[in-house]
Amino acid sequence: MAFLSRVRDILSANLNDLLDRAEDPEKMVNQYLRDLNANLYETKTHVAAAMADETKLHNKMVQYQTESDQWQGKAEAAMRASDEELARQALSRKLSSQKLADNYKQQYEAQDQQVEEMQDALVKLEARIAEAKARRDLLIAKRNRAETQQTIQRTIQGINSTNALDKMSQLEERVDDQLAQADAMAKLNRGTLETRFEDLEANQELDQEMAELRRKMGGQS
Repeated sequence: MAFLSRVRDILSANLNDLLDRAEDPEKMVNQYLRDLNANLYETKTHVAAAMADETKLHNKMVQYQTESDQWQGKAEAAMRASDEELARQALSRKLSSQKLADNYKQQYEAQDQQVEEMQDALVKLEARIAEAKARRDLLIAKRNRAETQQTIQRTIQGINSTNALDKMSQLEERVDDQLAQADAMAKLNRGTLETRFEDLEANQELDQEMAELRRKMGGQS
């Protein structure tokens, strides 16, 4: 059957290879699932129809087998009544019914085999759908994790890069430098002033010494 061939083709496809070759694995899996679900519905429809046909064939087989058995019983009854002609006619009907029963049995057995194959394909198809859904969910989880990781890395890079806090630190350093320079200048200015006063005191002391020297020398003369 054509649909069974399509199902076999889908089931024979290697999902891992398909994912490896796909540019967008998630998109590919979603399309693959749509194809699987479409074939699943078609397979269920065909399996249901095949099972219905199987039931009909079985019923026909039982019907004609029952008729054959009944004609056998009638032939035996006719023979007990010593009516061979009637027994012969009964056996003729029995053979016709048995032939039909045998034909329906063959058809039923072939149909039963086909139904079994279709049910097997249905089970495998449902398993493949479950596998594809699980792979899709895993892909989505991995993609979300990757996006989260990228966001974290961008945030970390942003924190590590020059920002407002870095600029404030640079400004603080410049202000500290200016304060240091001002303090140094103040110290220099303060040091020069003290030196001038020290020089002044030293000159005054020298003047006193000179005056004292003049006084002594003037007294000697």
